[in-house]
Amino acid sequence: MGQQPNIELTEGERPREVLETAPPRRWRPTKAGLINSPEEQPTGGAFGSIGPDPGWGLRLVRAFDLPSDDPDLEAVVAALTMARAAAAGRGAVREDIEVALALCGFWDAAPDEVVGRRERWLAAVPHDRRPGQTAVSDVPTELLLQKPEQVHYSLSHARRPNPANAAS
Repeated sequence: MGQQPNIELTEGERPREVLETAPPRRWRPTKAGLINSPEEQPTGGAFGSIGPDPGWGLRLVRAFDLPSDDPDLEAVVAALTMARAAAAGRGAVREDIEVALALCGFWDAAPDEVVGRRERWLAAVPHDRRPGQTAVSDVPTELLLQKPEQVHYSLSHARRPNPANAAS
């Protein structure tokens, strides 16, 4: 039905075209210190080892049958496990715990210096800001990312004198 002749429509009463919203503008950081890329992410020291889901790593460590019930050992193994997972850029897995135990010297015929280092790490746990921080800072990333067998070999043969050189 058309418009009645006795009713006048003003401009505000006429139908209008609905405009679409403009596309959003690209976000840019406006504050100092905002991280723009993964390379800018600070690591080490007070920043720790940032990785995905560290809570899962802690849950794995608590479910794992550790060689001791010492809560300080759990803290050291958890810190090393989460640091290894973070360095690999993934969540924690069982192999991370095995590497952490190898770094702590829990295998047959572990060198005395490795066992001594473990005792130093355990003694430092109550004094660390984040439990296990001393252990993580002592282990180079290259060693942390090795397989458990490679860690055993690296720590067993790292500083032992060569018997061929000792004889001469």
